[in-house]
Amino acid sequence: MHATSEAEAEAVAMLRIIESAYGIEIANKREIINAITEITEDRQAILTVFTALNTWVAMNLGSLLARGRDTVEIPAEVVSKIAEKVMQMP
Repeated sequence: MHATSEAEAEAVAMLRIIESAYGIEIANKREIINAITEITEDRQAILTVFTALNTWVAMNLGSLLARGRDTVEIPAEVVSKIAEKVMQMP
């Protein structure tokens, strides 16, 4: 499945919110967008995935910033697991 520009735009907006909230730059944005939009293009599902991802970032911010830089990389396996779990929800 190739993501629509609407699904991609939604994902980009959500990543910008996370970056802004924590004062970080996410280095692997394209990888995250692709991982999520390959699984779903549903707006509500994308929002749910990013809500969970935001929580994960909040809980792991210290270790993400441990290198002393504001640019972080969110592990692809974390994004995939979150997206898969969301899609299994009733």
